[in-house]
Amino acid sequence: MDVGGPARSALTGVPQALRRSGSRTGLTAWTGLAASIAALVLVLAAPGHDAALAGAFLLACVPAGAAVMCWVDSGESLMQAGLTLVLSLAVTAIASAVMIWLTAWHPRALLALAVAGAVSCAARLVRGTRR
Repeated sequence: MDVGGPARSALTGVPQALRRSGSRTGLTAWTGLAASIAALVLVLAAPGHDAALAGAFLLACVPAGAAVMCWVDSGESLMQAGLTLVLSLAVTAIASAVMIWLTAWHPRALLALAVAGAVSCAARLVRGTRR
């Protein structure tokens, strides 16, 4: 029984357009772009350490994975989100380990992950609108 009308899913009320395979990567790109910007603002401009910690947590969990997963459709929404999280954590850990091994530890250098994530997600959104 479809209670949300023809353009909505019966159980979730989510528009059908968001459930198409191409839009899953678009939603990942929007999420990655928003998370990248929020992480940069929280780490660089927010007063206090609590906001910076929240920004660092967001930086570790979303932008790097979204930069990759906005180009790859996993086929399922939950898997898309899980792979985004796992990739972000892995890339952040590898980047941190490399900086430590090179004795060049600079935590703010990890903000490059947010910038790269924002660029990749924005490129995906621009390319997606031209299709």
